[in-house]
Amino acid sequence: MLANDDVPSNVWKNALIPRNQRGYDGPVFHMFSATVLPVITSWLERALTALRWLGDKARCWLRRLRSLEVEQADEWIRWYNNLYRSLGGRALRTGRPGERMPELILHNIEGDRQQLSLCWDKKPALLVTMSLSCGQTRRHARALQRLSGRFEQDINTVIIYVVEAHPIDTPSPYADRIWVTAKNEIAGIHCAQPRTLEERIELARQLRRRFRLSTSMLIDALDNRAWRAFGSAPNVAILVRPDGRIAFKQGWFEPQEMARAITALLKKLVCHRRLPNVRP
Repeated sequence: MLANDDVPSNVWKNALIPRNQRGYDGPVFHMFSATVLPVITSWLERALTALRWLGDKARCWLRRLRSLEVEQADEWIRWYNNLYRSLGGRALRTGRPGERMPELILHNIEGDRQQLSLCWDKKPALLVTMSLSCGQTRRHARALQRLSGRFEQDINTVIIYVVEAHPIDTPSPYADRIWVTAKNEIAGIHCAQPRTLEERIELARQLRRRFRLSTSMLIDALDNRAWRAFGSAPNVAILVRPDGRIAFKQGWFEPQEMARAITALLKKLVCHRRLPNVRP
């Protein structure tokens, strides 16, 4: 081995010189940072600028989509509210309080013919039009059942099953187009418009089973005579006096308001019975 004195002087000299000053041709860190890093930084800045631009555009598009959805929702709500009011108002234009109820021949749940006037024989009657595909029917079905039980001794409560509000095969009688609501889709209710009395009776039975209704039912004829006579609306409620005259009517059945009307009618009837026994 060579002693330190035997090592050529140029070896020690080169050892003290940095590698990049010794003629080394490979990449050197400070050369990399001086040339490549600025390029990468510039591209990153451009990429971030582009991402920010895309983010701003995406937010603008989302705001536009949301505004369109809100406008469409508002337009649908306005249309529905107008339809709701117009149907209720149309129902109230026929059969006003004080007028006599029409005499109609309908059918009971077994399919037998029955006179409508039997509903208010000897005591008042509450008649409510319903159909399985009507959302308001399903909303108030159990409330009607409770109302019927509350006044069971004083009035006859009868469901009049009428034309389907939202059939899947023909236009709705209230919209002139096929109108299957989201609530019906969620509830799995897909009713075709009955073409026979038996089909309408079967839908009435489905309504009864679905809500466990014990309330009496009459089925409208296929010419929809009761539906037309009551105002051509889906969920009309009529409180009838024992003499066959209308005491109170709702374009849309509202249980609490109807309960107050029933209570007021019963008080009047009690007072009326007592009047002959009162001496001046």
